[in-house]
Amino acid sequence: MGTLRIYTDSASDMTPEELREHQVGLIPMRLVCGGDSFVDDHSVPMSRLWERMETGEVLTTSQPSLQNFLDIFESARDKKDSVVYVSISSALSGTYQTAMAAKTMTSYSDIHIVDARKAAGAAAEKLVVLRACQLRDEGKDAEAIAKGLTEYRTRVRLFACIDTLEYLVRGGRLSKLAGVVGSALSIKPLIAFTDRGEVEVVKKVPGLKRAMGALCDIIAAHPIDKRFPIVPIFAKEDANCLEFLGKMAEQLKDLVVSKPQEIGATIGCHIGPGGFGLVYTEAEA
Repeated sequence: MGTLRIYTDSASDMTPEELREHQVGLIPMRLVCGGDSFVDDHSVPMSRLWERMETGEVLTTSQPSLQNFLDIFESARDKKDSVVYVSISSALSGTYQTAMAAKTMTSYSDIHIVDARKAAGAAAEKLVVLRACQLRDEGKDAEAIAKGLTEYRTRVRLFACIDTLEYLVRGGRLSKLAGVVGSALSIKPLIAFTDRGEVEVVKKVPGLKRAMGALCDIIAAHPIDKRFPIVPIFAKEDANCLEFLGKMAEQLKDLVVSKPQEIGATIGCHIGPGGFGLVYTEAEA
């Protein structure tokens, strides 16, 4: 019997330390900024990417190549290893479809590809990966892990306040009309992900303070399962995130949250600087 391998892509924002600690393989996306192209493997600091984006350069992402997946899947087949791969939402990227094509070409049944969907990317996708590792450590096989993740992903929530819809429109993740509606001065869009993993503007609120309160109200309406990590997230600067956590502590008592985590390049290029929010697992009904 071979080894059970767990993989994710760089949209999950797993750090090199987390990848090592949890024995997870990384399948990196590619980033293109200006005339430069590089692998999203933590080798380029996010501070440099934010600087370039704020000067008007467009940062775009591209999925891993078909060959990337074939190399991994064929190696697993030859060694009779099992594979669980947690993919960025298929509504945000063609990565899932490419992985499925590679699985078909490999003709090996013990490859299990999980579309993150509502847990679309960033720390939300990371929670799905960490759940996969937990199930592996409990002795579950790849098929059982994939089945468990298919249920678990429906309970992972990401709610965020972003500074502008400009980057979502620029990246094609939101219509130009929606961007115009949300572009009024001081209006703060609150976003989430649908069941399919598409970006959804759930509310538009005038002013940052009110937006923080509205975000707390939305989270309160979707009770938190405290058995799983509660992860604050931010894009570029953590000041707004820390202020939001203070506001949340007033409204939602007895929550123990993780250290705030910066959103990485794959999701950050669509959200833009200044955003903040919370990722958590919703309590079962």
